[in-house]
Amino acid sequence: MPVAPPPAPDSQGPLRRDVRLLGALLGHVIREQEGQSLYDAEEQVRQTSRAGDFGAVQTIVAALPVDEQGRLVRAFSLYFQLANLAEQHHRIRRRRQYAVERRVAAESLDAAFQQLEAAGVTSAQMRDAARRVSLELVLTAHPTEATRRTVLTAQLQISELLHRLDDPQLSDPGKRDIEDALAEQITTLWQTDETRTKRPRVVDEIRHGLWFFEQSLFEVAPALVGDYRRRIPGAPLPLRFGSWIGGDQDGNPNAGPATLRAAAQRARELVLHRYADEVREMARTMGVSRALVDVNEALLTSIAADEQRLADFVGDITASADDEPYRRKLWLMYHRLLQTAAAKPGGYGHVHDFVADLEVIDASLRAHRGERIANGRLAALRRRVELFGFHVAKVDVRVHARDLTTQADRVRETLQVVAELQKEHGPAACDTFILSGTTGPEPVITATGMAREAGLTLSVVPLFESIDDLQRAGQIVEALATSPEFARVLDARRRRMEVMVGYSDSAKDGGYLAAQWEIYRAQEELSAVAARHRIELTIFHGRGGSTGRGGGPTHAAILAQPGGHARGRLKLTEQGETISFKYGLPGLAYRNLEAALSATLLSVFPNVVGSSAPDVGREVMAEAARRSEVAFRDFVWHNPLFVPFFRSFTPVDELALLEIGSRPARRPSADAEFLQSLRAIPWVFSWTQNRSLLPAWFGCGSGLAPILDTAEGLDTVRKLYRDWPFFRSIVENLEMTLAKSSLEIARAYLDLVPESADPDGHFARIADEHALTTDVVLRIVEADHLLDRHPVVQRTIRLRNPYVNPINAMQVALLRAHRGGDAEAARPLVRTIAGITAGLRNSG
Repeated sequence: MPVAPPPAPDSQGPLRRDVRLLGALLGHVIREQEGQSLYDAEEQVRQTSRAGDFGAVQTIVAALPVDEQGRLVRAFSLYFQLANLAEQHHRIRRRRQYAVERRVAAESLDAAFQQLEAAGVTSAQMRDAARRVSLELVLTAHPTEATRRTVLTAQLQISELLHRLDDPQLSDPGKRDIEDALAEQITTLWQTDETRTKRPRVVDEIRHGLWFFEQSLFEVAPALVGDYRRRIPGAPLPLRFGSWIGGDQDGNPNAGPATLRAAAQRARELVLHRYADEVREMARTMGVSRALVDVNEALLTSIAADEQRLADFVGDITASADDEPYRRKLWLMYHRLLQTAAAKPGGYGHVHDFVADLEVIDASLRAHRGERIANGRLAALRRRVELFGFHVAKVDVRVHARDLTTQADRVRETLQVVAELQKEHGPAACDTFILSGTTGPEPVITATGMAREAGLTLSVVPLFESIDDLQRAGQIVEALATSPEFARVLDARRRRMEVMVGYSDSAKDGGYLAAQWEIYRAQEELSAVAARHRIELTIFHGRGGSTGRGGGPTHAAILAQPGGHARGRLKLTEQGETISFKYGLPGLAYRNLEAALSATLLSVFPNVVGSSAPDVGREVMAEAARRSEVAFRDFVWHNPLFVPFFRSFTPVDELALLEIGSRPARRPSADAEFLQSLRAIPWVFSWTQNRSLLPAWFGCGSGLAPILDTAEGLDTVRKLYRDWPFFRSIVENLEMTLAKSSLEIARAYLDLVPESADPDGHFARIADEHALTTDVVLRIVEADHLLDRHPVVQRTIRLRNPYVNPINAMQVALLRAHRGGDAEAARPLVRTIAGITAGLRNSG
């Protein structure tokens, strides 16, 4: 009788173990710090919520004093921080397990190359494609990043401790030590205020952004480039980083020439000291002796030149290094890096000089049987320098088009700083000037002229944000391409041009479906214009963290872009809380970078991924987008009672209490209507808080439902879902958003809406559209329930919701108290905003 195979291992078992352990330790910490009564209250609320009785949760919460509600919010919020960490660590764990089992992970470079090879793509075609691949990820400081650096550091420690728990040889005493260390970190988090009492300065945001380079990106990005080049030897650098932090002046009076200079200087200091540390460590360990191995004459010549530059430091180098030229050279390089960071004589004048020194060492090693040494830490450092230079990430400048006239002096001063930075750091540090609110070619030509006056040939990037502007984007770039003034800039920049498309404001303008379609069409038109005028076009995608602002899985989003002249070249913003989710842990940082790069490589081959729009797809999307936009604008923009309903139904006005960004939530405009001047970020953030997530789906059901009314239409749409990545991405983003939403919870916020704002009428329209959109999605994907095809994600959301719901109940109670004049409610209310963000892993 054959032996039955062993049961399949439970892939989620380690995750459940970690969540249970962290939850139990949190319970101990709460009892230690706050007493049994708070723990009992938390357990009562938790059990009631798990039983599905939200009304009873509201009753329990309403009976609690405001201060106890605040402490209860902290308990649930910290639970989500820990649960999120466990999930992130589990993703890393599963990726390691895939490697052990030699399985190809989805969205990996291995998967991409496997797909291309299966499609018959040859090695020569791969090498040719590699010349097109250019991915730039741009970190921004939009006010949705609610996680403090102090908290991020503690989370790193917890992740490392969870990793140690995975050791199969861990002893019981070792396990107890780890659990004690976890309890220490959780206690630290409990005693750390997760919300800020003061709005961060731009310089704080600069430090925050650089933290991710310091903690993960400096290490994992060069490793990814190394893996990529193992498959395509000699490939050009496929990946770069940018930043808006310190350079984004659009609507932010706190950003300007001084913060631009500070961003460049802090980044330079950070990376120079990182290189110095690496070079010093290599000097300590590279004891290759001339008594055993010869060296190139070029190395000896460079040592002599350095000794002349650094005569004051030569005596500090030990005499034993006289017979060890690599060690001596590296010590001299170390001192040159320190001199560079201090802006003192003897330092490197340019990053190219540092690169040349590394190449001298590399060439000498390879010429004398030292290939293995050259391929180790030295090669990793060379890739790091190739990626990050002396500037870390290129800082983009962004201003609004109107600033060219209303704040012309400030713009000119900014351009002078750009000129200084280019002189000091090179053009790679800052050469992009983005114009928000571009409605025609004139602002771009004006900015080009202002840059020329400052002695600059900048990449002036029009940003198209509204539905109307996206529809005119091709015409505007056509006018620029035929303008003598702009054509001179194109020629000076080797016919390279960037154009930016904005997901956030276009979705706020016309709804999610219409915005997605107009951005797709704009890209096609822009690619056609670029091809006609021999322009090497890069599309810059201004995506937010949430679906309502163009967010969603990066790999799928890249593959959803149209094929055409710009394929393989793209630039993406990384905004808000997505930065810490993606790049806070090194293992996840590698995974997310790899997903973006593998998709960018695949996008060079539109025939393989099917990114081109079928004719019937254009017809379906054009009709659906038109209907969707009408439904969205009728409800939001053409509804005189919408603004009072929105301001009372969501905590949009209270978001200002959450000191999470240096930029105001509304653009400066004394007489603008509230909704018009409200930024897209708080627009989305506020709807996320009350769990309706309206910007990510409203109007989509109205747009698609009529097409599905016939059997032919339903078959057509289902085929589009199977075969067209763009449409599949839209449907899957809708499905995820609808699954995360909860109109049952949102209904509780109706009690905050005055009768004059017609709460029941507005909510009825929301509920009807939600039901219609849900029905449309389920019919397209042929499922009975949302996320039936993704049971792990479905289960995760269902398990999380009972823990988020109590925070919503407390938010409603605290909003009522705060709006009623209770000053003590403000701080706990802020905590509910951060807690719901952590619970949904999404803000704006």
